[in-house]
Amino acid sequence: MKKNCLYILVSTVLLGFTSCVDLDRYPLEELSDGSFWKTANDAEMIVSDLYRGLPYWDVDDDINSDNAVHGIKWAAGNVSKGIYDPQDMSWSDNYTNIRKANLILSKIDEIPDYDQAEKDKVLGQTYFFRAFQYFELIRTFGDVPYIDRPLELSDQEGITRTPRAEVYTKVMADFDKAIELLPAEWPDSDYGRVTKGAAMAMKARAALYYGDWQIAADNAKKVMDSKLYELYDKDNTGKYEELFWEKADGCKEFILVRQFKEAENSWYLIGWEAFPTKGWGGINPTQSLVDAFEDIEGAPISESKIYDEKNPFANRDPRLEVDVLHEGEVMYGETIKVAPLKSCYPTGIAQHGDATATGYYQQKWLDPSIDPSSTGWDMGKDAVVIRYAEVLLTYAEAMNELKGLSGEAFDAVNQVRKRVGMPPLQNTDASLPTYCGTQDALRQRIRNEWRVEFALEGGKRQWDIRRWGIAKDVLNAPFLGLKYRLVESPDAKPEDGGQICILYEGDNVVLAGSKYQDHNYVYPVPQKEIDLNPNLTQNPGY
Repeated sequence: MKKNCLYILVSTVLLGFTSCVDLDRYPLEELSDGSFWKTANDAEMIVSDLYRGLPYWDVDDDINSDNAVHGIKWAAGNVSKGIYDPQDMSWSDNYTNIRKANLILSKIDEIPDYDQAEKDKVLGQTYFFRAFQYFELIRTFGDVPYIDRPLELSDQEGITRTPRAEVYTKVMADFDKAIELLPAEWPDSDYGRVTKGAAMAMKARAALYYGDWQIAADNAKKVMDSKLYELYDKDNTGKYEELFWEKADGCKEFILVRQFKEAENSWYLIGWEAFPTKGWGGINPTQSLVDAFEDIEGAPISESKIYDEKNPFANRDPRLEVDVLHEGEVMYGETIKVAPLKSCYPTGIAQHGDATATGYYQQKWLDPSIDPSSTGWDMGKDAVVIRYAEVLLTYAEAMNELKGLSGEAFDAVNQVRKRVGMPPLQNTDASLPTYCGTQDALRQRIRNEWRVEFALEGGKRQWDIRRWGIAKDVLNAPFLGLKYRLVESPDAKPEDGGQICILYEGDNVVLAGSKYQDHNYVYPVPQKEIDLNPNLTQNPGY
């Protein structure tokens, strides 16, 4: 079951609600002295604290790609606008967690009579989190300082940036240690802890990012062969939308999560992402994302024989309806109207500062069991860091790069498509829209599958467009919303000045989009770190 003692341990230790050692009272400098490292509980408390370094608010990061813009205009960060300001950047949280991991590794042998099996579990989790934090760092900043011991203040002056390739090698080594030491499964009371499968999956993610195809494929395959994970509703009984509601927490698709519990450590995902009764559109899908979903026969809409531009949500990949809230839908008792007319307030385009900018709202996380009038701001949905669909698409992409049009690649990607009722990709019948006759054809379909399966989720798209080398193409073009035109009509409501809106005709909403140059493949090194340590150099172009 979910909501276990891991959550309780972390929250009570950090907030001081128990008689255990309160980490707020014991800064890292004190954790290295003689007052600590006396019992196994000391190490287990700190390793539990490392789980706070797992992401959860990164659903916002899709605004840093071509998938979405921020409807809550003041909340759109500079990166989403193509502004990469060294003053905005930070890596302090990453290095705080790395230092905690290094403390555990340097001090754990001082604990007397530590059962080896329990000690190995702590070490496995520690190596995982150190590897995870360094992967996040090199993916974001490229070369970064590599530190594998707790530093004293006097040590920091000589720190320089370590080449990314060298850090990557060390990341892979730490993942290997984690895989060796972690259990395949934990008892139900320890739900949420890192497993061997999670370490393999995260190692595969890191390898995929740098085109290390064989390592990515091998580790994804090990996760698949473990038979411990499966797609939620893998037989397509129409429950895919539930995957993003709290009722799915604890399912076999979730390989690693960051736990939340309503009213105790909730996160306000519904209110932030799209609260339709108020017309708040935190994350607004772009027309480009909407168009990425195939028709129900498996054809891209640009090639579809059944796509109707004036009825664009009919006969489409079912994931489109799960992800995108649009005109005419009813959510939480509110009928969504997106025309830029006063009669459509508060959900119309640009009707107030937080209304949709594109004509679409995000729907993926809108759990209908939650009453937004009372608990809509309170959500106990676990933040999913890795799910099994990622493993399957990792394997599909890697195998296609290793062996173009391989049967293994088709099988893996088609498992993801099958569970939502999409027809399988294939290379045997050229008359069907699912035909992939070349390695590149399958490559592009797998890339699109990444986009639609993980749309508005985890910010994966911003990293995918970088590793695929397409960021400049997709970010420098204007972002579009839906099409509409205003026409004079005697049927118009008085407040609309004699006009009515016809959707899906006319011109698209045009937004500024973002900007991208080649050097934006990595972010700038945080300026405050350079100010503190002149030995740190800035990335080229900044």
